[in-house]
Formats: sequence, structure tokens, C-alpha cells
Amino acid sequence: MRTLLAMSVFFAVALGCSRGVRPTGPGTHPVAKGTVYSAPSGESVSVVPLLPLEERKYLIQFQVPGDDHDGKVLLHTATEDGTEFWARWRGRNMRLFQERKSFRKKSGDFMISRVLKDDVIHVKPDAERTAALKSEDVQELYLRQFADGTLARGEAFDKAFWSRDHDRRLAEALKALNTSCGASVTAAITWDAVPQKLLDDGEAIGDYCARPLEALKSLCDESEEARRTVQAKVKRVDCRAGERFSGHLEADTVQWSIAPGADSMGAEQISQFFMDTL
Repeated sequence: MRTLLAMSVFFAVALGCSRGVRPTGPGTHPVAKGTVYSAPSGESVSVVPLLPLEERKYLIQFQVPGDDHDGKVLLHTATEDGTEFWARWRGRNMRLFQERKSFRKKSGDFMISRVLKDDVIHVKPDAERTAALKSEDVQELYLRQFADGTLARGEAFDKAFWSRDHDRRLAEALKALNTSCGASVTAAITWDAVPQKLLDDGEAIGDYCARPLEALKSLCDESEEARRTVQAKVKRVDCRAGERFSGHLEADTVQWSIAPGADSMGAEQISQFFMDTL
């Protein structure tokens, strides 16, 4: 017993020294037995409750290769019904793990949210891995990542990170346009002309900027004449923030302005703009 006590004291002192001052807060509270949820493809989360349970705080370790939060242990707050788990990541409150509700009841369908991807990973409780899980190990990893700044860097707002998500959305629409039109149009979001507040507020910048590309694709799908026109007259689409949703043609470049919060242009209006302009 004395040996175990001495080892515990040594561990606590060493741990405190390694990070200067031992952190305090929900993530340092005693842990309860956790549960591992896994997918057939190998992804998993280890969900560890923190005491007292009524505070609804959890440490969740993610094993999601290729995703931004892979390998991280993040402090989550669960909703009152215990179906949604929210954490701070890249400057936003995100629901990274949840149990789907069906008619307001728990369904047993658990999901890991993908960051920067429009899908989820379905997982199920893994009895074998749960039996082997040591909640203390998950907490220790959390404390190490807290101490070395990994979590602080991940929780901070990252303009470049979120910009990539919108650029991805634009690239998808551009690929579809060029396929339908047989063209080699390029497109970009002029980030220097997009206020950071639009990113902070989670506005769908990529979706707004993709709309003119989608309109051109639809026109090409409907008409061979439209295909020839796009091939001849459109080489680039530039998207930026403006006072209203609008577009104009400069040489062979479409200058497209978006204004989230203002009256948007519908698909028919955008198509009509191109029919009138090209």
C-alpha cells in the first residue's frame, strides 16, 4: 500500500512539474468507466464520463484517420438527454459525436461527425474494446495534449482551416461544370475580399460561391449552344463578398459577389443573368 501511495505521489508531482502548473477544471475531475464505439472500417471513439455525472462532461478520444481531430482527446458537454456531445474545435462549438434520435427517442445509432466532410461514420458499442479501456489512460492523454498546447491550438479559430472547407465545396462545383460544359474554367474565392466575420458566423460561403458554377452547369446540360458559349466566353469565375448578390463579366472572367444576410439570387435568376450576359 505504501509503495502504491508513493508511486501515486511521485506520478502526480512529476506530472505537475512536466507542465509547470497542473491544470484545473472539468477535464481533471475523476473519471468513470468509459465506452468504446467502433466502425467496421476501423474508426472509433472512446467516451469517458467525468464525475460528477450530473455535470454532463466527457472526455472523448477520436481515432478517425485522415480527419482533423484524429488522435485528439477533447472535452465535451452532453445535452440533457445524452444524445449529443459538443466540443470546441477550430474556434467553433461542434457536435462531433451523437446518437441519432427517432421520434425524440434514442435509436442506438451512434455517429462520429467528419470535419470538413459532409458525412458521418456510424459506430456501435464495442464490448471487447470497452472491457480493455482504461479511462485513466484517456484522461492522461488529454492532460498531455492540454500541457503541450495541442488542444489550445486546435480550439483556436483557424481562418485557413475553414477556408479550405469552402474551397473544397467550390472545387466540387467547378469539376461538375467543366465536365458538363467540356470546358477548362478556373474558379477561386478571393479570401482577401471576404470579411472574417462571415467565417466566424459559419456562413455558407462555399455554397454561395458555387451557385454561379452550378447555374452554368445546368445551362450546359440543357443546350449545346450553352456549352459552346461557356467554352468560348468563360475562363474564370472569381467570388468575393459584396453589398449584394450580383455578377458581371470582365473580359472572360465572371466577377461574382455574395452578400450573406441579404436577399439571395435563386437558381433561375442566376441562369437568367448568364443568358443575358454571355
